[in-house]
Amino acid sequence: MTPRVLASTTSHRKEPLLPTLDVFARLGLFELDINLHHLLEEGVPVGDVAQAVAANRLRVWVVSGGWCDFFHGPPAIDDTWKSIDGQVHIARRLGVGTLRLFFGRLTEAAYGPGPLDRIGGNLQTLSEQYPDMTFVFENHDGASLVPAICRAVLAKTDRPNIRMNFDPINFERAGVACVDALDAVLPFIAHVHLKGLDGGDYCEFGTGDIDLTPVLQLLLERQYRGQFTVEYEGHCDGTLRLYQSVQRARTIVEALQGRRTSAGGNA
Repeated sequence: MTPRVLASTTSHRKEPLLPTLDVFARLGLFELDINLHHLLEEGVPVGDVAQAVAANRLRVWVVSGGWCDFFHGPPAIDDTWKSIDGQVHIARRLGVGTLRLFFGRLTEAAYGPGPLDRIGGNLQTLSEQYPDMTFVFENHDGASLVPAICRAVLAKTDRPNIRMNFDPINFERAGVACVDALDAVLPFIAHVHLKGLDGGDYCEFGTGDIDLTPVLQLLLERQYRGQFTVEYEGHCDGTLRLYQSVQRARTIVEALQGRRTSAGGNA
């Protein structure tokens, strides 16, 4: 089965969410990863979002959550638990079983055995609290931009519903070759972000300085069964660039999957 390619509403955080969902449906972008910004920061009722999803025949596979920091100990970690409980409630109302989160804001310099034990324990608690949810953690800033740290945290946690949201362009922007990062965290990857990088700025997938085709090829060769979320965080028109990015990603993934299937059939 060819992995799904989802369109993210991250590109439209500055636009009202409900009309955005209508536009996505008109463009044929029916399979979504909804950024929770509008619900968490702007108070858009989850019931209204659920109605818009149903009315437009959309399917939400992933929701991308907001603030959290699992490197914290008590009492600061209590704010994270409260935030996560609200995000899980939203995900369940939308019929979604995968929530994208962040490891936390700890710097690489501050990382060590103590923080590793702390985050490992917190993520094990998260796993046990919500066994029906899969939490995918994105390499975003600080210590999480070091592949070996991501790997160590996920290995320490050792829970099937605590996985990696692999963002190759976030690694590249931090000076880490995404192919090397992939090799380090591959066993833990359950979701992948796709976008582009041009001169240090984000751009649409399939353009810019970094060719992600080798990453996609390696994932498919290793029987990757997760999904791909296409993001657009550039300075141009978000609707056009996201639409083009999604079409490009689907074409590449389908071609690579077809090539792999054909090779297997001829073996």
